[in-house]
Amino acid sequence: MTRFTVLVVLISLVLLCDSNARAWSGKEHIQLTRIAFERLLADPAAPQSLKDWIKQISPHLYDMKQEEAFYKTAHIGNTDGKDLTGIEYWVVAPDIHAQKDPKGTLIQPFGVAELPMHFIDLELFVTGDAPREYKHDLSSKPKLENIPHDMKDPRFLQAGMLPFSIEWAYKNFVTAVKAGKLAPTDPKSTDLSDDNALRWGGYLFHYIEDNTQPQHATIDYKSEKYFAEKFRGRNAHAEMEYRMCDDEKDTFPELRVAFFEKFTAQLDAIKDPGETTDLFKGTLETSMASYDALPLIGLAAMKASGQQGTPEAPTGKAKQIDTVAFFNYAGELHGKPTTVLEMKAYQTAWAARRVEKILLQAWNEAEKK
Repeated sequence: MTRFTVLVVLISLVLLCDSNARAWSGKEHIQLTRIAFERLLADPAAPQSLKDWIKQISPHLYDMKQEEAFYKTAHIGNTDGKDLTGIEYWVVAPDIHAQKDPKGTLIQPFGVAELPMHFIDLELFVTGDAPREYKHDLSSKPKLENIPHDMKDPRFLQAGMLPFSIEWAYKNFVTAVKAGKLAPTDPKSTDLSDDNALRWGGYLFHYIEDNTQPQHATIDYKSEKYFAEKFRGRNAHAEMEYRMCDDEKDTFPELRVAFFEKFTAQLDAIKDPGETTDLFKGTLETSMASYDALPLIGLAAMKASGQQGTPEAPTGKAKQIDTVAFFNYAGELHGKPTTVLEMKAYQTAWAARRVEKILLQAWNEAEKK
């Protein structure tokens, strides 16, 4: 059953408040966007008009020492946005609406609720008689050419709209910048009908960041295939997204120190696999590359919960996932040894760099440079 089907058939307040409505945590969406902004402010090639806009819409702009302190100590949680302003509100607004929009609220022209705008379940585009399900050997990963650039293809209603979400927000952002609608008159406005660059930029950056979360590229978004029994208390999706960096009770100080060091190193070292300026293709390339991290996440969840058996045939009972063991699990990704912590550092740094790249691309397009 896909996430979209679950949303339609089993929607409830409990489900809506679950972490599966998110990609990276709200805290990370704020920080990844802010870091992309800070990098652009330091970039001599970035237009001054873009830098002025960034300063106008940003409640906080830090240096990396302050960002490190924020990552180690700040707690944002499952915010309703009332304590946030400017870009820090709008970059989490998509998650707020995914959780709180009334049943039947549909995003046009897509005809889906907000939640399916955040992911693309790649398995639904496998051709032939292969089952549309996640497999540990990645044999259910489709080829890029198997995914049509056609929003009317009915498979997207189940698989999610992320490649189109990014195109949609990008187009509206460029239009707003061209029209000089850079921000709302009221800086505290949360009006979705106000077509200004702040509103569309927040949505664009959020969707771009969602794109690098591996579990937003699969039907098995909680890595449930790796467990013999399914229960709400054990959620590899929540571990991957917020537990280590923004848990309500535990600050995981050693993990956060180690993570931020690796994240910072990746910011300059990372090479974006989605080099194309074609947003649809680049989004799919990013999802495809991120999808390859799913076996590492699944094996780490098994090990950290004491799940017995194999990925193809888990047996017995498992405990809740040990967050420290989960992130310290060492495996392989793209032929190289890595830990889950290192993988997440790469994926989140990649998100910040793609925001930086696509924002600069959009701004230059709007100014026709």
